[in-house]
Amino acid sequence: MFNELLTAANEILINPVKSIDFKINKLTCSSKNIEQNDVFFAVKGFKTDGNKFVSDAFNSGAMAVISDAERQTADNRIINVSDVRKAMAVMSTAFYGNPSKKLKMIGVTGTNGKTTVTSIINYVLQKCGKITGLIGTNGNCINNRFIKTEHTTPEAIELNALLKQMADEEVEYAVMEVSSHSLALQRVYGIEFDITVFTNLTPEHLDFHNDMESYFSAKKILFDTLKPISSKGIQSAAIYNCNDEYGEKIVLGSDAEKISYGIECGAYSASNIEMDINGMKFDVHLPDNHEKINKVTINTGLTGKFNVHNILASIAALHSLGINIKDIVNYFGEFDSVEGRFNKIKLNNGAVAIIDYSHTPDSLLKALTSIREILDESKSGGKIITVFGCGGNRDKKKRPVMGNIAVKYSNEAIITSDNPRNEDPMQIIEEIKSGITSDNYSVEVNRELAIKKAVGLSKINDIILIAGKGHETYQEINGVKYHLSDTEIALKYGK
Repeated sequence: MFNELLTAANEILINPVKSIDFKINKLTCSSKNIEQNDVFFAVKGFKTDGNKFVSDAFNSGAMAVISDAERQTADNRIINVSDVRKAMAVMSTAFYGNPSKKLKMIGVTGTNGKTTVTSIINYVLQKCGKITGLIGTNGNCINNRFIKTEHTTPEAIELNALLKQMADEEVEYAVMEVSSHSLALQRVYGIEFDITVFTNLTPEHLDFHNDMESYFSAKKILFDTLKPISSKGIQSAAIYNCNDEYGEKIVLGSDAEKISYGIECGAYSASNIEMDINGMKFDVHLPDNHEKINKVTINTGLTGKFNVHNILASIAALHSLGINIKDIVNYFGEFDSVEGRFNKIKLNNGAVAIIDYSHTPDSLLKALTSIREILDESKSGGKIITVFGCGGNRDKKKRPVMGNIAVKYSNEAIITSDNPRNEDPMQIIEEIKSGITSDNYSVEVNRELAIKKAVGLSKINDIILIAGKGHETYQEINGVKYHLSDTEIALKYGK
């Protein structure tokens, strides 16, 4: 009943509410799908303001509207709150029966690595016989059943509905990517996490957060809300990367157990790293007297030092959940790469194409330096050819930075389109070029032709990095998504 939701949101109600109790059909923040007895949250979004559709909502059958806009009418069906997004989170949590308290919640945040870390944790848990749910960039899964998503972290209503569905299907562990947007926009407010993981923090989404301090503050929310012991009786853990300058800062003040990981540092530390294009081998030193095993050796098909960090983060999280270290080590050997994350395609000419989602300066740099390390270690004499672009209607500051990184760390760079969205692709490319001071690059605005050109330039032992889109199978131009897959194109011209 509606009054039960008002009770849950009591602390953020602005004015006393006269009783308008009714049985709720559903909660929604979209004015396009309102039905009889719905509750509509008038959220001010990035493109439009939900408060413009209050009358339409009532005409379509909504029985109540929740808003944080200044009240223009005495209509007691409009409930004023101090923060409509927080109200949406609190009320949807109550509406769906607080489902996060019925699941062991693992949240992973950071600029890069979230999808790989959540995928590894989910995979190992499943191999250990656990029933899991996965929420993230590549889509959501319940018991291995795939559910497509538009956001890395869904809006609060969709998220709580998904968690309830997981609980109803007897999921025990929910492994979730937690984006900075979702934290800043209160999408995960009220979700009770047991284990949280921080991967890293580098410039990204600054068109939304404005500066690194605001970006960091959004990420830190996830760690500040941890309880020492969750309502499920689990010892909470705040796991962080000690190689990252923000690692210790992000767990500062957290009430959870603080667990570090890193290369040559941390409770879980890596050493003796050996890597090639086919995978890696390295030692992991464990916390003292943990299961009476001080060191294990990881053999994995993943490669690149950034994946060493992803693996260490996953081990720390799984170990904190009580998973046996021997099982963790065994199952890592079976884990394949995540779709769109450093996926390797061997071409007929003896070169290798790598499809990677690297769309930030830091992720592009890490991908390229990892490729250089692989080539140097193999002494093959191969060169690096990079195909990349930058998305439209997103942070423009990173464009010249990424241009500089691409040409500096590649033998040849081909600048092309990513998802131009509503911007002129050539204008984006010009902004990328503004950061370039050498001439080892060319421009091909058509992404398919750019990949074709890279394959044509490549020879045996060369590595082509096709960066930016990863798992995506579309290119968005002027609001329309056209089919485009980097993997399909590389296979088309490379086989």
